[in-house]
Amino acid sequence: MQNINKEQLMKIANNCSAYNFEQDASLRSEAQILGETTKSCENCIHYTKDHRCDIDLIDEILSSMAMDLEDDY
Repeated sequence: MQNINKEQLMKIANNCSAYNFEQDASLRSEAQILGETTKSCENCIHYTKDHRCDIDLIDEILSSMAMDLEDDY
């Protein structure tokens, strides 16, 4: 997995069919805007403490998003 920034983690979560909000993620996530939690890998139950997806979807979703961008051109 590549180095991924917070904005990318939010885009990935928005494109992930397996995203599932984790209540306790706010303790380790800074992905909050105006007190509301933003959809991000960082607050998904599948995102581990070592910053990985335990069902290995991040790379797959990134590849799909890249192909979608190529199709737009």
